[in-house]
Amino acid sequence: MLNRQRLGAIFLFAGIVLYGIIHIATIMHFPSVTVWTSTWGHYFEALSETGGWVGFVMALLLFVTGLVLLLTVLIDNFTKGKMIQEIRERNREFDEQYGRSIRSSYDGRDR
Repeated sequence: MLNRQRLGAIFLFAGIVLYGIIHIATIMHFPSVTVWTSTWGHYFEALSETGGWVGFVMALLLFVTGLVLLLTVLIDNFTKGKMIQEIRERNREFDEQYGRSIRSSYDGRDR
């Protein structure tokens, strides 16, 4: 079973790739559009003529879903305090390993 972080990354990447494909197809058709009737403009008329609306909406949904999944994982990590606890642990390990030598070198210079 995939966890939320991996699933979010997959959805985000899939949305970006799908949008890129739709965008390339739309831009290739762009010079062929001479008149547009929609108020959205030339790009969306080309998107409509290529039949890319379904892919465009799907790409946006995948992107937003992936982003939401990744953000919920990040928020969960902050609320659980895992990151802060890990930072404190790393700081303690650093102080144990390097703290004495750094303090002694500073003590020697100050005097």
